[in-house]
Amino acid sequence: MRKWCLLTILYLGLGGDLSAQYQYNWNDKSQQIYDAITSLRIPEARKWLELEKKNSPTNLINPLLESYADFYQLFFNESSSDFEKLFPQFEKRLEVFESGPKQSPYYLYCIGVTHLHKSLVAIRFDKNFDAALDFRRAYLSFKDNKKVFPKFTQGDVYYGLMTTIIGTVPKAYQWMANVLGMTGKITEGNALVLKYINSKDEYSARTRNEALFVYPYLLMNFEGNQEKAFAFIESTPYDFKKNQYQAYMATNLYLNHQQSGKALNIVQQMEMSDAYLPLPFWQYEIGYAFINELKLDKAQKAFTEFVSTFKGNFYVKDAYERLSWIAYIQGDSKKAAAYRSNVLSQGNQITDADKLAYQNAKKGNWPHPILLKARLLSDGGYQSQALSILAGKTSNDFNTDADKTEFAYRLGRIYDLMNDDENAIRFYKSAIEKGENLPEYFAARAALQIGLIYEHKGLFSKAIEFFNSCISMKNHAFKNSLDQKAKSGIQRCIKQ
Repeated sequence: MRKWCLLTILYLGLGGDLSAQYQYNWNDKSQQIYDAITSLRIPEARKWLELEKKNSPTNLINPLLESYADFYQLFFNESSSDFEKLFPQFEKRLEVFESGPKQSPYYLYCIGVTHLHKSLVAIRFDKNFDAALDFRRAYLSFKDNKKVFPKFTQGDVYYGLMTTIIGTVPKAYQWMANVLGMTGKITEGNALVLKYINSKDEYSARTRNEALFVYPYLLMNFEGNQEKAFAFIESTPYDFKKNQYQAYMATNLYLNHQQSGKALNIVQQMEMSDAYLPLPFWQYEIGYAFINELKLDKAQKAFTEFVSTFKGNFYVKDAYERLSWIAYIQGDSKKAAAYRSNVLSQGNQITDADKLAYQNAKKGNWPHPILLKARLLSDGGYQSQALSILAGKTSNDFNTDADKTEFAYRLGRIYDLMNDDENAIRFYKSAIEKGENLPEYFAARAALQIGLIYEHKGLFSKAIEFFNSCISMKNHAFKNSLDQKAKSGIQRCIKQ
């Protein structure tokens, strides 16, 4: 607060209109600092930024870069003490940007980026109403800026991302988005981000790190094209060794799409030093990779380090559930119960993974050990080993309706990942029949996967039928993420 007061006094002392004193100058030093921040070399970037603020106190790009640094620190580490200190600074910066020269394309750009940062951090700390307001303000800032400065492409990454997100709003609620001034289509948003990545204009390198981070997620989660997403990652010259921000994207996508070995390889080869933001999340990723290989001791060590060093709440319940599974598989029921107690008491239920962990712990049931081992191996990409564990079994070998449903779903998923569509659909349909009225997510996920198979085959009406079936299933832990993917699938099919 004090520094902003001093800055204001400085400009008042200089006399004249404040907006005449401020300037937007994205220079070589700004680019160097931005590149460091979006490699997660945030401690190093902050040192450079302090020097730049002294050398160029009227350059409004400096508080913008501070917004970037604060955003990534809060988003990745979720420290409540950091939140109390840093979150109010977003609003203070917005006040400063409002005093900047309005004739610059950076005027609305800085306002839009800061509102977006504020919105995403608010979501992380469960302030959803505030997040929605700032999301709208960010979107309108980018939208208006594009109209006034159509050749200013630096904001296209964010405008494209937000256009895609708005494009997934269900048709019945589009009128509400329109009233709020927000319209969007998945294809248009994704195309805008790709156009920026391929551009050669003066702005093409300025937010390239974020464009390369965002685009694979857009392909995977909104376009529903896994092959295209991984082809992009593997054909683009990413520097995962030195850019931990982009390494985070790749390991996250590989882990979530049955390629644990690739994810682990990236993390183990990353450059680590004090220049980087300390990220307990890497231990969470390492734990996932090892548990999916059933390397239980190594997984336990990584998950334990994550829960003991992470100051936030996201994925804490999920990590404790996996620790309980390790103890359960190893036959240590006392330790398994202690970890399950932590599932109930630690973390929050914002993410679908944490919701599911809490629901599982609350019910008090343990997963069938055979199904659990098959699930972990399949999640890691080891389909042959997973299938061998289930070989010779039928649904009659399992006692509960939930286990019978999971058995069918698990076989469907394994065959799906082995590109055996016929068997995948057969077992997925069995999972839907057995579990559509159960609180477990297996039936809903089975319906989504059938929809994706039919979409890939060009059978769009059948795909829509199963996407709608997925959305119709209520009260399961993955309701938010599965519905989002199903709605995106419906939008894609309608446009065919």
